[in-house]
Amino acid sequence: MKFLVDAMLGKLARFLRIFGYDTIYASDLIDHYRTNPVPDKKLNEYAVWSNRIVITKDLPFYNEIKENAILLEGEGVYNYLNQLKRKSNLVYDFNMEKARCSVCNTMLKRVNEKNSIKEFVKHETFKTYNEFFQCNNPRCLKVFWNGPHIADIIKKLRDEMNY
Repeated sequence: MKFLVDAMLGKLARFLRIFGYDTIYASDLIDHYRTNPVPDKKLNEYAVWSNRIVITKDLPFYNEIKENAILLEGEGVYNYLNQLKRKSNLVYDFNMEKARCSVCNTMLKRVNEKNSIKEFVKHETFKTYNEFFQCNNPRCLKVFWNGPHIADIIKKLRDEMNY
């Protein structure tokens, strides 16, 4: 399942990427369309072209494209994740091997030579962790590791969603 997440849901886009879902964020398309914000019509065209489901909180937009969209209500990323779980049976099993870059949506690769990413992470992080993954996009190259922030997200999923 691939998604296009509307502009007001940036944190949700990052979380879906962390859980391995191929997710384009509306703001990712600003350069492509050379307009900010990207009009709803263009977002829908892109979603159809790339076979993505649109996730939005915008009721008028949703009503125009409801056969290819999910409408979210309320506030908070865990609320949104819970709605997506109910509406689309999404599973939130964290696996660094399947995670995507939270910044650019590119697949990650395991870092085989730890010293190759030394300049990309803080000294303490480099000392503390041995397993790292890096974004495959040469314009991004963000480095990831399974640190306490991931444990916090998983704990909150369990607490707030009975997951």
